[in-house]
Amino acid sequence: MKRNILIRLWVVIGILALTRSVSGVSSTDEQVKDLAQRYAQVESQLSRSVHYVKKENSDGGTTIEQAWFNGAGDLIKVAVERTNSSGRELTEYFSPDFEQYGPIFVLRRKETAQPDGATQVDESRRYFGSDGELIRELGKSGRFKPGEPLDTAHIPNVIVDLSEKAKGNQNEQEQFDFDDPQKIAESLQQSSPPETNPFASVTGDSKKFRVIHRTASPDGRYAIALGFTKGKIDWETLKDPNSPGTYWKEESAHVDPKYGKTVNYVVNLTTRRILGTTGCSYFGTRDSYNHRECEVFWSPDSKNFVELDSAKWNYLSCRAGRIMAGPKLLGTVDLGRYAEKTASGFLAKHKHPKYYGRVAIGLAGVNDDGMIDLTVGAGSLSEGQGEQDFDLTERIRLRETPAGLRLETVSVRKSPQE
Repeated sequence: MKRNILIRLWVVIGILALTRSVSGVSSTDEQVKDLAQRYAQVESQLSRSVHYVKKENSDGGTTIEQAWFNGAGDLIKVAVERTNSSGRELTEYFSPDFEQYGPIFVLRRKETAQPDGATQVDESRRYFGSDGELIRELGKSGRFKPGEPLDTAHIPNVIVDLSEKAKGNQNEQEQFDFDDPQKIAESLQQSSPPETNPFASVTGDSKKFRVIHRTASPDGRYAIALGFTKGKIDWETLKDPNSPGTYWKEESAHVDPKYGKTVNYVVNLTTRRILGTTGCSYFGTRDSYNHRECEVFWSPDSKNFVELDSAKWNYLSCRAGRIMAGPKLLGTVDLGRYAEKTASGFLAKHKHPKYYGRVAIGLAGVNDDGMIDLTVGAGSLSEGQGEQDFDLTERIRLRETPAGLRLETVSVRKSPQE
């Protein structure tokens, strides 16, 4: 156990050191940095996650497959360990989003017994982009005497020259199959109940809500959920026929007399308690229904969040909120309306033609200090002028005041492509 902890610690240190050592910031560096952050977030929540394990003995060896899911049912880690007389091989997979084929980090450690009783340890840390291509690789190797702890912490990482590997016609081996870890996880779920499930006996307010898929906070403690304003909810009647395990209430212009209005909650996954409402009213637990989509962006510390409800060409609602100690929901504010107002002021100042089109919002990120980066854009048709488009980049701060949460504009400018 101590050896595994050391491996995890030095993985994080190695990734962060590499990120800091590169001058400038590129998309590759950002992906590596995000994966390093995700690795640390996942490792810290494994003890309170749903854990599946399968152990098989065959051909003189043992294979252990493991998968971890957070309280929202999202896959957060997969591991495969194989042990036989010649040694041990461990592979671990981490991704911000396994389902969306996002960037993924793969750790491999191979321990090979030597004829003289020594052990050869080889490790690789591979970072794959969203296209499945290897974008960065670190490696380290060490030889340990009989009885010596197999601790690689003192061995420096070596950056692998990917261009040299490509010259050697090895690039075909560096294409990652995103389905591999998901297949392992799905197989484990189907084969047996979880080894541990800390949420199994927790009820809280769970009869009142169902978690919206892919909205969990980075630390796995919170999520956004679907609920209704009135009545006892018969969730069986709201099951989504097109997606097992999900629920929805088809959008309509009138209020359902049985359930009232659709509401979205912020919930504490560890206690299944409702912390409050977000002010949005997304209508299902799938994160997207054709052109309707719910996106939730969290700050790395899982305190600040933005819920964005969008249609095909425009946003429908966009609310920002903050969770404080307790935990309690401090409140939410209408980020969408504020961002639109900021955009209108900027356009008027720069004598931009008036726009009539639907406004779209795109979130770039939410920081621990409450800084929110987003884009605001629209296509419009002005009489006699043809199509008029604008695309602005805004930075808005969510700050806490004695009167509650407030928004303030830090900067607004035309987006680079404008």
